[in-house]
Amino acid sequence: MWNPLSWVMEAAAVMAIVLANGGGEGPDWLDFVGIICLLIINSTISFIEENNAGNAAAALMARLAPKTKVLRDGQWQETDAAILVPGDIISIKLGDIIPTDARLLEGDPLKIDQASALLDSDKSQLNN
Repeated sequence: MWNPLSWVMEAAAVMAIVLANGGGEGPDWLDFVGIICLLIINSTISFIEENNAGNAAAALMARLAPKTKVLRDGQWQETDAAILVPGDIISIKLGDIIPTDARLLEGDPLKIDQASALLDSDKSQLNN
């Protein structure tokens, strides 16, 4: 409820109570109750939308977290790249995001786009 629309509606609700309709009449309770109901509905919808947006962002970040295929205990398993340790053997294929401190043990020469690591568009040719 911290936005200009809510502020205007809150001011209108206060004015409906404070100001009389004129002619010696009392506060306009019907308008006050209507405005408060609209504020509650608006707050509920805003809360639900922000909660859904937060959940969607968390799910997206979880899906985008870099994963890698690592050889541990004689078996290949997929794990988060953040928990790799020196000496881990990883498997890479076309399109994989690889840790920057990886060393090529065997395979064909690689062409790597290091833009994300170097913050420019330098491309390097690596050989066995």
